[in-house]
Amino acid sequence: MIMLMIFFVVVLVPAVVVYLCLNQSKHTNPCLTVGDVIVYKKQKASIHPGMRAYSIKASKQGDLYTYFVDKYWAVADIIGNGQIVAVTRTNKQHYITPGDPNIRKANLIDNLRFCERCQELRDILKRE
Repeated sequence: MIMLMIFFVVVLVPAVVVYLCLNQSKHTNPCLTVGDVIVYKKQKASIHPGMRAYSIKASKQGDLYTYFVDKYWAVADIIGNGQIVAVTRTNKQHYITPGDPNIRKANLIDNLRFCERCQELRDILKRE
């Protein structure tokens, strides 16, 4: 009986949560709540990609590069139509449409790798 309860708590409950989060409606984002740290995959272009750039592609002439950079933001508010209001470390606000494929919730590895950044974002939200 104890093994069955352990199996239920350790395996089935997280599996159901992940299933519900992956099969969500495009207009709602039940996995995100106010205060969550999110990662936004932002596309950029420049002549010199930074150290955090990935998926780097050169233009045909080779004088410009397009690439992606992960931006760490915090959810400040979720508006009635499902739109997410995200805040940066410099207190800029971004409005993200629901179902945007470039957004994801920060996972454990993100929180460990960039713990200073994530803590700064949480502190900004506490001050507001």
